[in-house]
Formats: sequence, structure tokens, C-alpha cells
Amino acid sequence: MNYKAVIDAGYNSFRLSLYSIFPNLSFRLTASLKDYVRLGLGVSEGKPIPEENVKRAEITLRKFKEFLDRKGIKEAEILGTSAFRYASNGTEVSDRLSSIIGFPITVLSGEEEGRYSALAVINTLPIEDGIIFDLGGGSLEIAYVSQRKIRDVYQFPLGGLRMMDKNPEEIKKEVRIALASLPSSKGILVGSGGNLRAIAKMDLKLEGEKLDQIHGYSVSYERIAKYAKILPSMSISERSQLPGIDKERALTIHSAAIVVKELMEIMGKDKVMTSAFGLREGILIESEIENVDKLREFWMEGVSYNFNVEPFVDSYREALKETKDVAVSTAFYLLQLMKASNFLDPYMGCYKVFREITIPGYTADEINVITTLCALAKKFKKKYYNKVKKLIDKDTILVKAKKVKELHEAYELGVRKW
Repeated sequence: MNYKAVIDAGYNSFRLSLYSIFPNLSFRLTASLKDYVRLGLGVSEGKPIPEENVKRAEITLRKFKEFLDRKGIKEAEILGTSAFRYASNGTEVSDRLSSIIGFPITVLSGEEEGRYSALAVINTLPIEDGIIFDLGGGSLEIAYVSQRKIRDVYQFPLGGLRMMDKNPEEIKKEVRIALASLPSSKGILVGSGGNLRAIAKMDLKLEGEKLDQIHGYSVSYERIAKYAKILPSMSISERSQLPGIDKERALTIHSAAIVVKELMEIMGKDKVMTSAFGLREGILIESEIENVDKLREFWMEGVSYNFNVEPFVDSYREALKETKDVAVSTAFYLLQLMKASNFLDPYMGCYKVFREITIPGYTADEINVITTLCALAKKFKKKYYNKVKKLIDKDTILVKAKKVKELHEAYELGVRKW
């Protein structure tokens, strides 16, 4: 197996991600280790990183090194972010930590950090135009995207940990001043970063959504505004009792919610879409996948490799040409993949498996419809349709499900039988 190890040495947390790299250069997260090092805690522009923070980082990197050594991983890419950029001793600390892990730390500029994060979003979600932001512990990066190309990138010292001790009005004022000169943009608003993902997980549970899928999941401005108002009034203990929020995340989620709310107001956006992919994944693919059709084919191949099945994407193209329906064509392809993987019931295998794993290239609503098509292609059951009735009417989805079944029965391992 071809592995790629990436360590994100962030302002708030350090995370080691180990990816399996497939022949088409798509990937799967295979292992992940994380520590809330809080390297940037107490660091302001031009001030040093405190010694106690560095010692916590050393302990974490020794753990990471032991893991890499035991797995026989000989190379790792280590990305240093805003704590190293802001601190007067950032270079000294990066050299010291590099000697612990045995690989050099690359300290990214704010623009590089924002570009890599945006690249991950573009290459895992079907977006054309919009604004992509990465909200970390120490900084906020904002990238403008047009026709799936990254145009401009901005960086601001507005991270969740950096602002956690400020009162809501101070945070609002600081965000408003910092972002005042940003241009507006058409298209959607998409965000990455641990705090936004935690907000999305919480929202999924509180709103009773039917799919545990945060990649491509959208949260409305009204709900973000509600969280930005309520979370700061709660204690850390109270916040940690909320669904999707652990004790460590409870320290920063309140300030992050305010930053997201203010950003949405400034940009005039009524919802924010969440990306499960960010900086670490951004360095795995060198450039923007040029269009959404190729994006989806790329990840259909990746999903096939994930199940140790040689891709048969030509059948997806044939189905798409015939039906002009992405949901039908994708459901058909996933059914074929389940059959090739020896699932006794490909229909329910498709429904259950692909609601539990992240399939890049699609929004959460699209995955909800696609997996439900798999189930309904076998037999209509109200409990399955109820999960998508807000997205598609019954008659329409039944017609689509019938077509999915016809295609599935007409093919074997991606080859049409008749």
C-alpha cells in the first residue's frame, strides 16, 4: 500500500493523518492521531511561543514519531501554520520540533495555507464559484473561487483559540474591522476547520437531520446566528454536553461561531456549507480538477479502489449520457460496486455503507438522495422515502429508482449485458 503521512502542526491542535494513495491519486484517510497541543495559546504578534507550549508539542511529536516508526513510514510532510508565523521564536521552535519528529517542518504563509485549504474543498465538492474559508485556532483564511479556479487569498488573525477569551462584542468588532475591505462574490460560502465541523455535527443532531454526513452539509444563517448568541452564554461544561462538542472543542466553538456569523453577514450569505476536507488534504492533489463531471469520475474511481475493485467508470459515463441524471447514474455505479464487492444485498449494502462513509464530489443532500435511490430500487418503503421527502417528491424518486434498478440489472461489473 502506498501511504502518505501529513502532520498539521496547528495553532490549536496537532494532527497526524495517514492516507492510502490510490493509482489515480485519489486517497482515503487510513489513520488519524490528534492532540490539542495549543501551541499558539498566549501568543500574539511578535511575542514568543511559551516554553510550556513547546514542551507539549514535543510530547505529541514523540507519540507521532513512534506511530510512524512502527508503521514503517519513512517520510512525512509537516505543515506549520499561524503560531509559527506570528511568534518571534517561530523559526527556532520549528527547528527544535523538526529534530524531534525527524522531518523538517514547512511553515506556510497565510496565503499558502488558504490556498491548500481551498484546493481541498474545490477537489471534494461540486462547486463552481464562491468563497472558501478555513477557520483555525489562530487564523482565518479566505479564498475567492471563480470557475473552479482559486483567484485571491486573504489571511486574518481571527482564530477560535486566539479570540476565545474576548467578549462577543469585541469579537464582532474585530471581525468587522478586519474584513471590511473584502470584496463581495457570487456563489456559495464553504468552510473548513474543526470548529465549523463541530458546529455542523451539532446542528445535524439538534435539527434531527436524516444523514450523519457533514461533508457538503449546509447550515443556515438563522441557525449559525442562534449558536453565536447562545454558545458564549454557556459555560465550557455546558457546551461540552452538546452533541458533537467535546470538552476541548468547547473552549473555542463559541468564538468561532461568532466569526462565522459575522463573515456570513459581511458576505451576504444565507447558508454555509461544511467541508470535511481542508489543509492536510489540499497538499495531496496538486491542482484544481477542472470540472464537476471529472471531479465525480475521479472520486468514483477512488471509491472503487477503496473496495479493492478495479474502477469501471465508463459505465457511469454511459448511464449519465443515457439518463442525464447524476443521482441515478451514481446510485447505479455504487450498486455495481457493491455487487462486485460480494455484498449479498447490493441495494441495502449501498444504502447502509454509503451513508456511513464520506464520498467526495457530492453534497450531503446529494448523498442522501443517491443512497435512498439504492434502497427504493429494491422496494419502496416509507421509512426510506421519509429521509428525503424534503428534497424530492415521491413520484419523481420512484421514477428514478426504477431506472436505477433497470440499469443495475442490465450491467455486470460495469459491462452492459444486453
